[in-house]
Amino acid sequence: VKGFVQFLQERLSGLGATDAICQRSFDAFAQQHQDMTSPWDWSDSVLTILASSIRKNLFPIFVAGNKADLAPEGVLEHLHGVLPHFIPCSAETELALRQAGKAGFIEYKSGYSSFELKDEQSMNEAQKKGLAVLAERVKKLDGTGLMKLLDYVLFDELDRIVVYPVQDESQWTDGDGNVLPDAFVVQNGIQAKQVAYKVHSDLGDGFIKGVDGRTRRIVGAEHELSDGDVLRIHSK
Repeated sequence: VKGFVQFLQERLSGLGATDAICQRSFDAFAQQHQDMTSPWDWSDSVLTILASSIRKNLFPIFVAGNKADLAPEGVLEHLHGVLPHFIPCSAETELALRQAGKAGFIEYKSGYSSFELKDEQSMNEAQKKGLAVLAERVKKLDGTGLMKLLDYVLFDELDRIVVYPVQDESQWTDGDGNVLPDAFVVQNGIQAKQVAYKVHSDLGDGFIKGVDGRTRRIVGAEHELSDGDVLRIHSK
């Protein structure tokens, strides 16, 4: 089994297949196909099951159901039943809330299912009615769905983490003093040297060591990072 999974990874590496993806694909395939004869004896129907499993893991499909606030009664429940990766959302509501927050009318954090009015006395009736409509929408949808969609796709299904490369591991700043200036969304299990290459190829080529911004511990090229890690990269 291990040799076959490695064979799959080598053949599909150009498409972005990793050992973990190929292993998950094979495990799912094995659950559907219990009779494990030699691969060269598999029929077209068996190979189709394997190909489908690989596609689902290598290129997963997620459905963002925009304008969910306009959906008739029962439609969202039906879509949840027939689409395994369906997330209802309302981009228009998210945009309106951010604009209202920027204007100083409300206190809103993306992903929350409610917001607070800040300066109700300065609003006209149309603005108050508009915010009341938005409040009802986010309550009904339990948020706007945008952050839920990103969290689900990136972190739950695609197994990504966020790391923060910095120039000063004590202050967590770049050369201009900006705190945590960059956030990189990367594959879980990424190593320090690979992060260096994400920042710049020269940093990767000349990688010497990394420094963990939380523990101040020196880490090597093969050190695996976790979600939320802060890393300073020393390079030639």
